[in-house]
Amino acid sequence: MTNIDYFKLQAKNLLKDYQTRYLSEDGEIYEYEPKFFDIVGIFLEYGIMDDDKNFEFKLGNAQHLIAQMAGFASWKELITAPEANQLKARKSLERSIHNEYGCTSFISHNLTPDGREITEYSHDPLDSDVPYHEELSGQEWKDGIDECWKNGMGFDLNTIVECQHCGTRFTFKEVKIRRLKPEYNHGQEDDFKEIVCKHYPECNGNLLDLIPAEIIDAQGGNENDQ
Repeated sequence: MTNIDYFKLQAKNLLKDYQTRYLSEDGEIYEYEPKFFDIVGIFLEYGIMDDDKNFEFKLGNAQHLIAQMAGFASWKELITAPEANQLKARKSLERSIHNEYGCTSFISHNLTPDGREITEYSHDPLDSDVPYHEELSGQEWKDGIDECWKNGMGFDLNTIVECQHCGTRFTFKEVKIRRLKPEYNHGQEDDFKEIVCKHYPECNGNLLDLIPAEIIDAQGGNENDQ
């Protein structure tokens, strides 16, 4: 997993944690049931006030916050930084995830004889994350598209997009959708579906790498990764 892919994963995980938000029984505060981050502590640390019912936190906000946690002023600054700086930021971010939450792709669970759970982390790079995911089709594919639109992302199915990883163009309705296998998600079916390039798994581009061709053509060249 490249450094940029690692940061993208953390942003998605942070968004997933935010999406567990619910109003407390007394109706006074919002609470969370996160898997990956101490989202309440992070919001407090970075002065993010989520107590307004109209508060919105989307993928772009999660990316910005991950960049700040990694020591950068913005997401663009993070993903365009020299690889050595990205690696340093990645290690820093990994060290900061020291609570019971962690990155799903790097987490394994073991139980002690008395039933206590031990979380072990391995940050060795993965040659491929394909074994950890399953590709969806049919209604599950459509559900993934609908989930994407619900979160303010994605394009009309007939939009021609260009993948910034492999450089190929195709209609958005040709994208593939995957999700994490239950055995790598605490034994539960993952309800977070990810849109990936038409050429997955040969290409590891995801939704963030799919740019409408008309935008690229209007600018006379390729855009940087978002």
